[in-house]
Amino acid sequence: MEDNAPLSFGQEALWLAEELVPGLSAYVMLAGWELTGPLDPQALQRALTALVDRHELLRSALVPVDGRPEQVVRGCAPFELRRVDLRDRDGQEQDKAIAGDLAGLLEKPFDLSSPPLLRGVLFRLAARRHTLVLVTHHIVWDGGSDVLLRRELSELYAAEVQGRRPELPELAVQYADFAWWQREEASPALEASVEHWAQRLRDVRAPELPTDRPRPALRRFTAAFCQIPIPAAAVRGVTELARTASVSPFVVHLAVFDVLVARWADEPRAVVGTPLSGRGEPELENLLGYFVNSVVLVADCDPGLTLSELLVAVRTDLSSAFEHGDAPFHHVVDRINPLRDSSRHPLYQVAFQYVPESEPLRLIGVDATEVSERLLHRSEVTTEFDLLAEVREEADGQHILNLRYATDLFDATTMDGVARAYVEILDAAVATPDSTLARLAEAAMSLPAAGTKPSRGPENVPHRVPSSDAAPSVAPRTELHGRIAAVWAEVLGLPEVDCAANFFAMGGSSLLGAQLVRRLSAELGLNLELIDLFDSESVDGLVEFLGRASAADWPGGFDRPDSRATPS
Repeated sequence: MEDNAPLSFGQEALWLAEELVPGLSAYVMLAGWELTGPLDPQALQRALTALVDRHELLRSALVPVDGRPEQVVRGCAPFELRRVDLRDRDGQEQDKAIAGDLAGLLEKPFDLSSPPLLRGVLFRLAARRHTLVLVTHHIVWDGGSDVLLRRELSELYAAEVQGRRPELPELAVQYADFAWWQREEASPALEASVEHWAQRLRDVRAPELPTDRPRPALRRFTAAFCQIPIPAAAVRGVTELARTASVSPFVVHLAVFDVLVARWADEPRAVVGTPLSGRGEPELENLLGYFVNSVVLVADCDPGLTLSELLVAVRTDLSSAFEHGDAPFHHVVDRINPLRDSSRHPLYQVAFQYVPESEPLRLIGVDATEVSERLLHRSEVTTEFDLLAEVREEADGQHILNLRYATDLFDATTMDGVARAYVEILDAAVATPDSTLARLAEAAMSLPAAGTKPSRGPENVPHRVPSSDAAPSVAPRTELHGRIAAVWAEVLGLPEVDCAANFFAMGGSSLLGAQLVRRLSAELGLNLELIDLFDSESVDGLVEFLGRASAADWPGGFDRPDSRATPS
């Protein structure tokens, strides 16, 4: 039996991101452990089957129905834990084999229509030594799910080995129930939150970071990592500073990152995105799924402010973000309606998050050592941001600063300097908490010199500037124009459309754009992706884009577009 449900708003945003840039490994979640001891692979496989059976989302197909994505719950089948025997290879060859296998897992697009949406590989390295890797897509997973996975897999495996029923709390709801609740009950209340963010961010411009190379017109999203430890003395200092200032350690780290971004960009404020957990309802506590929502935080980093004043401002901004954190990020983007730019993430390009110590995996009789980060850093990965900074708390109490950065823009040496500058500012902050931001910024001795700093001309202002001059209506000029315009109007619910008018200015949204592209592809045989609509914006622009394709790509019977057609 199959049950259909809508996607949650957060899932919808990730689904649109996949439509825009299919196969981004930034959305592939990886967890890995080295297992030492008498592992029972059959019991592990049965435990994973029970996990997928317990959480319907993992055995759901995410598919478009009439142009809108839905989740379709499927029955549970035995989990396929692929096994790879590497006992005949030495250590170096085993590492190469694992890295090659993981590259295939991460680079192969995740088929969201083919559950289960969890993949597993068990590498056998010796009689009592294995490496377990689990991979899933962010659209069904978040940080809270990561914690639950370790807890539930530990108990399910123990129950299988000991021949007993697992002792796990009953699930009051499934993820589909949450998605329906969002749509039917929570949705009306979201309007106020969306409008709050639209007013808050409408005139905000994200600082342009100095880059080692000019920003390309079309990003490749290729990423690399830079990682350094945060000194233990600084970690203790953050704890004490947070206690004294009545804020969380996250607020301290975020404030220091704000100072770094403002100093590096030579701007008076920092604009940074961060995820909120989104698990406010108690029924969601034990449920795997994607609940996070991105919010945009704006920090005034006037050099004359003190660190104490900045901490209060960051805490206040975060409190407001939590209050309005239910506003779906893509709805905020649609409301603000910025210029769609295929070279950057909308509204912010720099993100920050604090990751507390993760719950360990405890497989009875087996020593499990976490190797997720090590495996991920050895893989080819992508990023949707220019820079994602992460402060991660390790099991031994050590804290790590991890930077995932766009290699289109930055060199490794630059990121090494940025990481060291963060630690320098953090050291200064905990040593002299009454310092001004100017004094803290001066501590960033390792910050690289400015590279390519874009001018802030009209051509690179990322927000749409409405024109006061109404452009004359442009009617379809060719059969292709007419057929595209007809679908365009139907998707927007309009009697007709101006072929020179902007899709988003006419009331279009990211989701409607995805529906339009799918309908044009299916009904007219056009080879289109959502990013083509974002770049073209109008019927004229889309026809001109298609005109640049080879004649062989044109569906039979259509007139070639008028070469005079221009984008709006």
